[in-house]
Amino acid sequence: MSKLFLYDFDGTISRKDTLFDFLRFTIRKDKLYFGYLVLTPIFVLTFLRLSKRSFAKERLISHFLKGKTRAELAQMSEKFLNNMLTEKKFRTSALASIKDDKKEGAVYIVSASLDIWLKDIANHLGVHLICTWAKFENNVFTGKFLGPNCNNEEKPRRVQSEISLEEYNSITYYGDSKGDLAMKEIVDHFEYRKFE
Repeated sequence: MSKLFLYDFDGTISRKDTLFDFLRFTIRKDKLYFGYLVLTPIFVLTFLRLSKRSFAKERLISHFLKGKTRAELAQMSEKFLNNMLTEKKFRTSALASIKDDKKEGAVYIVSASLDIWLKDIANHLGVHLICTWAKFENNVFTGKFLGPNCNNEEKPRRVQSEISLEEYNSITYYGDSKGDLAMKEIVDHFEYRKFE
């Protein structure tokens, strides 16, 4: 038996949320601001808790990325990863922790962010990935998620369905927000905002 290390991504490994960062980096400014304007009613409903955050997130991503091919999104993702590395948007202490933990056992990123940009990041870090998946048809992004947004109670559900937890004698989770708290139920060690 070995150890299992699970890391949230946004705010834990990265310095801030990468959804808006990805959109700012990949979408032209005028299109971005116009899109935000169009989506304002949804943002307001979400702020007033009259609409689910996952719905607003899906609509936001759909507005800007729907219709793009896998190849186009892969190119955007590669450029975004290079920007994150150049601009030092990763927490140095988190990267050092991942490097150490890889020597001790299996390491996963468990994130609500999308595979569109997280796959390249996980590959770069040499870790496994559990996240919100984008739905494609004929290699074109439909604007929908393939399954629920991987946050809150969905995080431990996905971990339990994708990893044989009984194979590990120690499970550690690193998180930084309320969306991570449900993970406390399935891990031995819960590290909160360790890398700030």
